[in-house]
Amino acid sequence: MVQRQLVLSDIDGTLINDQHELPARVIAAVQEYSAAGGHFVLASARPALGMTALADKLQIDLPLVTLNGGLIVQTHRADNSFTTLYEEPLPDHAAATIYDLIHAQQLPVSINVHVNTHWYVDQHEYWSNQEAAILNFQPEITDLNALVHGNRPVHKILCMAEPDVIDQLDALLRHQDNLDLSISRSKLTYLEITARGVSKQSALRHLASMLNVPLANTMAIGDGENDLPMMQAAGLAVAMGNALPAVAAAIPTKVASNNDAGVAEALRKYAM
Repeated sequence: MVQRQLVLSDIDGTLINDQHELPARVIAAVQEYSAAGGHFVLASARPALGMTALADKLQIDLPLVTLNGGLIVQTHRADNSFTTLYEEPLPDHAAATIYDLIHAQQLPVSINVHVNTHWYVDQHEYWSNQEAAILNFQPEITDLNALVHGNRPVHKILCMAEPDVIDQLDALLRHQDNLDLSISRSKLTYLEITARGVSKQSALRHLASMLNVPLANTMAIGDGENDLPMMQAAGLAVAMGNALPAVAAAIPTKVASNNDAGVAEALRKYAM
C-alpha cells in the first residue's frame, strides 16, 4: 500500500542530476514505489524518444507525459514501441503563423517542431546540437516551412535562443490572441509552445482520471515554473532543493536537490 497512488516527476533539474545522470538512489526508490503498487510517471517538455533511455534505466514500463502534456504515451520496452494515451496538437495554422512571424521579424531563433514522437529541424546548429546532447538522440532534418504549412498535426514548437531574443518572441506571441497557445519557459533560453490548456497539470488530471486515482492521492515533483500548475493541482506538491525562486516560494514541501537524489527522498518520505 502506498500513500500516494500516482506520482508525476519532472526530469531535468528534478529526476536527473546536473550531469544528466539518473542517480542509483532514485532508480531504487522508483522501483520500490512501483513494486508497492504506485504509478510513477515521467512528465517533461522532452519528446518521447528523449525519455525512453530513462525508462530503460528504471526498468519499468510507464506512462510518459511528453511535450509538456501535448502527447502522453505508454512505453512498451519489450519492442521499443509506444501507445498513445492522449494528444492535443496545436490549433490549425498556429505552427505556420509562429514560423512565419519568427522569419518576418528576422529573429535568430532555433525552431524545433515536434510531431507525435518525431523531432524536426531544418538544419543542425548550436541550439539543436546542445539539445540533442541532452536528449541523447538527433532530430530529423526536413523543410520546416513545408512541414508547418502542411496538414500534419504539430504537438509542440520549441524555440531556443539567447534570453533577450526569447523575451522578444514571447512578447510577440502573447499579442497573437487568435492562436490559442500555451507559452512557457523551461529555461531562460527555451520557449515551449503548445495548444492552450495543454500543460503538465492537464496531464496529471487526465492520468488520474484514467487510473481512477483521486487527485488527493497524487503527488507532483518539480523545480521549474512550468512544473507549478502540475504541482499546485496535485494532492501534494514537492519542490526540489534546487527549485527556481518562484517555485520555492510557492511550494512549502521541499526535498534535497537533484544532485542529492531529492526524488528518492520525496518518494520514500511522502509517497510510500
